[in-house]
Amino acid sequence: MDSVVIAGAGPAGLMAAIRLKELGFDATVLEEDKAVGLPENCTGLISCTGAAELGLGLKKCLVNTVRGADLVSPDGTTLAIRKKSDVAFVLDRKEFDKSLYEKALSAGIKVELNSKIIDLRQNTLFFQRKERGEIKKIKVLVGADGPLSAARKLAGINAPVESFIHTYQERVKGDFDRKKIKMYFGSFAPGFFAWVVPESESIARIGLGAAHGINPAEKFAEFRQKTGLEFETLDKKGFVIPVGPPLKSVCEQNILLVGDAAFQAKASTGGGIIMGMQSALKCAEAVADNLKDGKPLDRYNKLVSGINKDLKVHWKIRSFLNSQSDEQVNKLFSKAKNAGIESFLEEYGDMDKPSRFVGKILSKPRLWGLAGLAMRLR
Repeated sequence: MDSVVIAGAGPAGLMAAIRLKELGFDATVLEEDKAVGLPENCTGLISCTGAAELGLGLKKCLVNTVRGADLVSPDGTTLAIRKKSDVAFVLDRKEFDKSLYEKALSAGIKVELNSKIIDLRQNTLFFQRKERGEIKKIKVLVGADGPLSAARKLAGINAPVESFIHTYQERVKGDFDRKKIKMYFGSFAPGFFAWVVPESESIARIGLGAAHGINPAEKFAEFRQKTGLEFETLDKKGFVIPVGPPLKSVCEQNILLVGDAAFQAKASTGGGIIMGMQSALKCAEAVADNLKDGKPLDRYNKLVSGINKDLKVHWKIRSFLNSQSDEQVNKLFSKAKNAGIESFLEEYGDMDKPSRFVGKILSKPRLWGLAGLAMRLR
C-alpha cells in the first residue's frame, strides 16, 4: 500500500512531496501532463518576502525583479507605489516547476507523468497512466491538481463557476519600465483587472481576466484600444484562476487539498504560488503526524488558519472592487491618492499579507477618510 499519493506536480504538489520526504515519508506524485511545467498557466509573479520565507532558489528561473506598481483607475488616475528595494520576482514558470521537479527526483521521490486520478473509494485509488487504467491502495490522497481539481470533486466539494476567472495573456514586444508592474481596473475587465508584467525593457506579459461567461480575448482587445498600448504579440495563452474565499475545509476524510485546488490563491490578484507552497508545508505536516502518531488529518484545517486569514482579506478586497462601478472606482482612487495612500503602501504594503497593513489605516489620521473601507476589509 502506498501511504500517500499526490495529484499534481506543480509547485504545491512537489513542495508537499519534498517536505513529506524530509519528514520521513514517501509520496508518489501523479502528473496529468506529459511534462512538468507545461502548460504555463500563470503570469509568474511572486513576492520576494514569500520566496525568502520558503527558501526558494530562483537562479535558473529568474527573469526580472520589480520594485514598484502603478494601479490605474478607469479614468487614468494612477496610484504609483515605489519601494526602495525589490518586492517581486518575475519567473520563467516552466523552469521554476522543472527546478522543483529535479529537486524531488534527486530526493528519491517518484513522479509518474501522463497519469491522472479517476476515483477514490475509501483506500482504493483508480487512476489512468498512459491511457491505461490502474489501481493503487493508499492511505491519503493530496489534491494539488489545480483550479479544476478532480480531487476536490472526489472530496464532494463543489466550486461554483462564479469562483473562477478566465484569462487571456500575450507575451509582447514593446517599450516598458522593467522595474514596475501595472494593474488596470475598469469595466473592460469585469470581475478582475488587466496587467502588464515586464520581463525587460522590451518584453512584457500583458493579460486580462474576466468573469465566467465573458470572452477574455475580446475584452483584451477592448482594453488595448482603450489604453492605446502599443506592442507586438509574440505568443498568447489562456488559463483559469480560482478567485473565491478559502475553502471552509481543505480536508474531507482521507483527501487533503492544497494550492489552487483548495483556493489557496489571492483573490485580489490571482497569485497562488507562494500561498500554495506555504500551505503545502502545512499539509505535509498534517499527513506526517497522521501517519506517525495517528493525529487526525483534519488538523490541516487548523494549521492553515493563519494563511486563511490573509486569503479572506484578499477575498474581501476582490468582492469590494467587483461591487464598484467605474465611476465609484475613479472616486475611490482619487480619494485614496489625496489621502496619501501611495506613501502609506510604500511603507507598509505587503502583496501577500494585507492583514498586516489594513488595520494600520485606522492609526493614520490622514487616512481616516478610508476608515470605512478598512473596517470592511478587516
